[in-house]
Amino acid sequence: MRSNGNIIEEIEYLKNEYGITYVCFSDELLMSSKERTISLCEAFLKANLNISWNCNGRLNYAKHDVLKIMKRAGCVNINYGIEAMDDIVLKNMNKGLTIKQIIEGVENTITAGISSSLNMLYGNIGDNNETIKKAVEFLLKYDDCFELRTIKPVTPYPGSPLYDTAIERGLIKGCEDFYENKHLNSDLLTINFTDLSDDEFHNNMLNANTKLITHYHNSQMLSTIESAKRLYLEKDSKFRGFRQR
Repeated sequence: MRSNGNIIEEIEYLKNEYGITYVCFSDELLMSSKERTISLCEAFLKANLNISWNCNGRLNYAKHDVLKIMKRAGCVNINYGIEAMDDIVLKNMNKGLTIKQIIEGVENTITAGISSSLNMLYGNIGDNNETIKKAVEFLLKYDDCFELRTIKPVTPYPGSPLYDTAIERGLIKGCEDFYENKHLNSDLLTINFTDLSDDEFHNNMLNANTKLITHYHNSQMLSTIESAKRLYLEKDSKFRGFRQR
């Protein structure tokens, strides 16, 4: 584990030498220790870093006191792996989260003023027509349109327990079969663990992501129109062109 001082030294170097003001922390265990997270944020504040940053997190660690100091220290976005909005599916995949914990963690993050990246998968053991509907409803309810959110299919990569299940069920022959014949694209079904046909599965994905994409772009359109109103009706001199985020 790197020390607070070591991390701060690197960030200050990036700021001073290259003008970096936004940092992405890819450590998947950053929030797993409450004491560690608070200590790091306190060090950021003491060093007066004045940067924005994002990180990965788990929703069972998304508590008010931790999120509050993360926000003060510059955190603007937390990437959460939700995967499913069904307790049976979550249990099947050994996620270690419940729907109650997910909702509580997301709402705590919103209350703290931090945006959430909510990653959702479909196609795990136990997924069906209803579980994807619940996933879409959840994503729409908590969508702040910080980014485009879509649902991805489950991919049983070699070495994972789900890959072993696919081998046991005779759904795949091995690594060569996986990479050369099954895993053609990360947004297409690799192995079907559901009771749906492949076509039914992809139709569910199309319908779900159409709703999410439409919601996002409608929000962006309304936001852009509001910017145009401020520009032309209020003579907004701070306007710097119509751009996508």
